Amino acid sequence: MDNKILEIFIPGPAGRLEAKYYKSKKSTSPIALVLQPHPQYGGTMNNKVVVETFHTFMENY
Repeated sequence: MDNKILEIFIPGPAGRLEAKYYKSKKSTSPIALVLQPHPQYGGTMNNKVVVETFHTFMENY
């Protein structure tokens, strides 16, 4: 697998969940799950806290 971010969709009882997946080539890389704020209150995957958290993990893994 190339080192790229994949967009995936996970089916759920209330509809599908949108997700992004990144698999490192390093076998010792940590795992992180970053969740967005609730969408009914304006939360999106592009929330600045979510994006900054992702970039911080990518810079330090």
